[in-house]
Amino acid sequence: MNARAVPAGFSSPPPPERPRRTHRPDWLVAYMFMAPAAAIFAALITYPLIDGIATAFTDRAIAQPGKAVGFANFAGLFADPVFLHSAWNSLLLTAGTVALKLVLGLASALVLSQAIPMRGLVRALAFLPWAVPGMIASLAWKWIFDEQSGVLQYLVLSLGLVDRPVYFLSDPAIALFSVAAAMVWQGLPFFTMMFLAALASIPADLHEAAAIDGAGGIRRFLSVTLPQMRGVIAVTVMLSTIWTFNSFEMVFVLTGGGPANRTHILPTLAYQYAIGESHLGLGSAVIVSVIPVFVVLIFLLTRRMLRQDLD
Repeated sequence: MNARAVPAGFSSPPPPERPRRTHRPDWLVAYMFMAPAAAIFAALITYPLIDGIATAFTDRAIAQPGKAVGFANFAGLFADPVFLHSAWNSLLLTAGTVALKLVLGLASALVLSQAIPMRGLVRALAFLPWAVPGMIASLAWKWIFDEQSGVLQYLVLSLGLVDRPVYFLSDPAIALFSVAAAMVWQGLPFFTMMFLAALASIPADLHEAAAIDGAGGIRRFLSVTLPQMRGVIAVTVMLSTIWTFNSFEMVFVLTGGGPANRTHILPTLAYQYAIGESHLGLGSAVIVSVIPVFVVLIFLLTRRMLRQDLD
């Protein structure tokens, strides 16, 4: 239908002007939303990090400003056998516990993904260690490993596994293994949860197709399950590596770095130097010396996560 005709001598009114909207660039809006978080990040993380790095190049002590000493703290550390042994303990403890958590977490996730009786209760009990605060878990394990009244000491003696008390935390040969056992118990639920989520995301069609082709359970696990979980496994291992390497309370509560500095790891050694011996510069140097390791791990983790987003 045609528009209504306008009578002669009259002109149609001009169309109303639409209000003009001023659009801010998308990047400016993004930065406006990020500004509060960036301010908090700078105040709580960036400044302490810069201050810690600067302190590592001084002889600063508690309640004393100190003066610049250049690389003297780092030269002293790399000539210190306690530091070298602590660095080895950190690497050994991190590699060993992460490997055990990987294997046990994958096995437990495969079991908990099956239709077992009371699966909900079993899953809740399996995830319980992850909900316990680290300090509480450390104190509980200190009681378990107690050489006089600990439950583990009672069990090994009652069952006749040994004929004399075992010094779980004071024997230099086994103290670090005792700490590792407690750390595996505490960190295992994280691996189990991550792997359970990965298993649930694998399409059932892939397993059905592999079964039709004649693949057995082990073959399906190697050809279907593991390749589909590869990205989750990589992210989980890298996150656990960072957390385990930075772990402090378990070693500090169980052994305090003893006996004879044999179970020190870098975080507890830094605490001993900085707080116990009032040498903040040397304690900061312990932590700064491993920053390159964390930079590499964070770079690999970020690249892996970005690659997953693109895929």
